[in-house]
Amino acid sequence: MRVDWRTDWRLWAFALSILAYGAASAPAPPGIRPQELLVFAGIAVMAGVTGPWRFLSGLDVARAPAPLAAGSVILVLLLWQGLVRGLWNGWGLTDMMRDIVPMLFLSLPLLLAPVLGRLPEGKADLLADAAALAGLLFTLRWWLEAGLALSAVGAVSLGEGRHYLLNSALVPFAAVWLGLRATHWWLSAPTRARWLLALAAGAGSLCCLLALAATLHRAGLILSLTALCIGMGRFLWRRPALFIIGFLLASAALVAVGARVAGVAELLADKTESVGLNNRVGELLAVLEQVGRDPYAFLFGDGWGALVANPAVGWWRVSYTHSAASYFLLKLGAVGLALMLGLAGLLAGTVARAARSMPMLLLAVAPSLLLGGFLHTSFKYLCFSLLLSLVTGRVHSCLYGR
Repeated sequence: MRVDWRTDWRLWAFALSILAYGAASAPAPPGIRPQELLVFAGIAVMAGVTGPWRFLSGLDVARAPAPLAAGSVILVLLLWQGLVRGLWNGWGLTDMMRDIVPMLFLSLPLLLAPVLGRLPEGKADLLADAAALAGLLFTLRWWLEAGLALSAVGAVSLGEGRHYLLNSALVPFAAVWLGLRATHWWLSAPTRARWLLALAAGAGSLCCLLALAATLHRAGLILSLTALCIGMGRFLWRRPALFIIGFLLASAALVAVGARVAGVAELLADKTESVGLNNRVGELLAVLEQVGRDPYAFLFGDGWGALVANPAVGWWRVSYTHSAASYFLLKLGAVGLALMLGLAGLLAGTVARAARSMPMLLLAVAPSLLLGGFLHTSFKYLCFSLLLSLVTGRVHSCLYGR
């Protein structure tokens, strides 16, 4: 079923709220400001005013496809489990809300999937374009904050800035998605408009990659480049002449900026030698030590609002860890972690069934999802859930129809 004008209006409101997110908000904002309320309003328009209440009450479970229904049950159950444990342990309301809000973000893919699944493929791609533009806006804001210091790339490591804008999951996504869109437009029917679009998208992708290189985001840069190479190779593999031309152009570009590339590689190697894996193993051991104090804490965690003395940030007592596994083990215990892993496996299985219909989207979101799942706190950010929503919406469209 194709969407009508009312759904189109909701779609544009949602897309504009995503752009506002990239233009004025932050991956982890200091509070709920007018720009965050604007983003939430766009989501509410797309999901419907009663959508969250129907989700939290379980009213939508009966009519949802099995994976979405199971996901809804698991998330609602764990939301209340963490709340009860947090209240039992007497954690502060502010600390509890820092965990509850990200958990609500993780419900967005299940809430939005049926709505996004009704979009035609072209409009779904335009929504992905909006998400990529939001990632580019985060990057441009960081470059402006850094004084447009392009000459520093490969020479010194630039700072993250006040709001850690490059930690957004949308930045690696923009680097890959815009690069693949540029390749697609370049290889499509040659028109001036498509060439201009390809040039603009390619410049946006390069802007994001240079920012990741300038700040030495090791995993983000490597994963983004890997996804880009796979995607571009897929486009060019059946066009041998263009493949050779592209390879020669890439080689020439590397020769031209060889000193910069060598400088980035050297800085990345120095950072790896200096900090290794950023004490991620020590972080997991600290969580295990805390929840291992008694069987009940190990099984059900310490609840929303729990703090841990984290060696990855100088042993400060903080409410976060840098991987989803250690975070959910701390907050929800072994039972909650097992349920979250089961949900992740269930969704991964449905994505695999629909993978052939959205190879470009999966390549573009893969770096951000891997970073958020294993190496970074971005799994708690709204941008991470927005990307998951794009994927689950496309899966819903492929497997369950519009």
